[in-house]
Amino acid sequence: MKNSMQKSIVVAALLLLNLFSAIGQEKPFNVINLKPDGSQYIKFGMNLQVWGRYSELNPGSKIGTNEVDEAYDVVIRRLRLQAMGMLTENIFFHLQLGQNNINFQQNSGPSNAPLSIMDAVGEYHFNDKLHIGGGLTAWGAGTTRYSANSSAAQLTLDTPMYQQFANTSSTFGNRNLSIYAKGDLGDFNYRVAITNPYRNTNNAIGLNSTLSTETPRAQYAGILTYSFLEKESLEDPYHKGTYLGTKKVFNIALGYMTQAKAMWHLTPDAKVAYDDMRILGFDVFHDSPINDKGAAITAYASYNNNNYGKNYIQAVSVPNPAVGDNTLINGSGAGFIGVGTGNIYYAQLGYLFAKSSNESKKGRFQPYLATQIAALEALDTPMTMYEIGANYYTTGTFGPKFSLNYQNRAVYDKTLLGKYTQSDRLGTVVLQCQVSF
Repeated sequence: MKNSMQKSIVVAALLLLNLFSAIGQEKPFNVINLKPDGSQYIKFGMNLQVWGRYSELNPGSKIGTNEVDEAYDVVIRRLRLQAMGMLTENIFFHLQLGQNNINFQQNSGPSNAPLSIMDAVGEYHFNDKLHIGGGLTAWGAGTTRYSANSSAAQLTLDTPMYQQFANTSSTFGNRNLSIYAKGDLGDFNYRVAITNPYRNTNNAIGLNSTLSTETPRAQYAGILTYSFLEKESLEDPYHKGTYLGTKKVFNIALGYMTQAKAMWHLTPDAKVAYDDMRILGFDVFHDSPINDKGAAITAYASYNNNNYGKNYIQAVSVPNPAVGDNTLINGSGAGFIGVGTGNIYYAQLGYLFAKSSNESKKGRFQPYLATQIAALEALDTPMTMYEIGANYYTTGTFGPKFSLNYQNRAVYDKTLLGKYTQSDRLGTVVLQCQVSF
């Protein structure tokens, strides 16, 4: 018994040593091969994003009991610990633990913020054309590329969150309880899912459409992608925002999401009427080196047509530096109206500078621009948000990274009658340190 325990401790110590030896290396994961040819394996990974942020706050925002118009805070934007791999020729698993948006707003202190299960998936591979799986996952998330994003490989400081807020789960998150299928069909790949959404408990029915609190119907989603150049991996659901010139990718994709009676509103005679949620998405992604010195370009554009019912809007405020009540149309803190019934356009462009001729200088810069335009039914003029920033990769590859980002957003006034009108523009500056392997 004692010898068996000693062997177990030694094996565990070797695994941990092998795992943490990956920190600072150029590989995004540490891999343990279960077979010499690498066909069966287990991979471990970690990602930590820490923000230092200054925000001009929306009107009505409060910190404690005081109404304030600006704030400084330190945020753990994301923490991820994950393992995945092929355990047999056909069985794949993915387990991810983590937490988001830890800042001073936690009343019990950030150290008491628990790790949550973010992915827990079991999957069977019939062949390259058909993988079937289920669990807590993002395979059924949204209709466009960044409905499920690789947080360790983002181009911009953060993903366009409206793409993850598209579904009508009560959490408006991109991970839900789903059964899904995915696979490669020549130059196409596909993902389809049936999701059991979390029930909304915020009973706020009115003349404009809101989330129903009734037992949610099944949610159906899918994305079909065509690859003109190299194909992307379908190992996990998370799309990279940039390949840093290591891959030539040019994809177009078409997606959909629908859920019957997801929304409700009151008619003029005070009766309850239901609305189906229907979302269509189309996007284009291109990432490629442009010379033999490693310079690369990343470009992305998307379009979503969203129908949540009459005048539905949702504020995007992640993570929130302040609080407020439900009357704040823009959301509290640094939020903006990013989701709703109407059309949403988004684009980003990044340029990775070439490698230095001095081999001792591995760091590389990647400036970028991004913008979102939300032409929503409830707004008098489209909401526009733009960002400008830069990434500095300390090793020239994925891993330790610093980012500086400025975001400017439109702010709207809440009116009793008619559409909401833009009243101001406010900004947010973030310095990020990211460590991942």
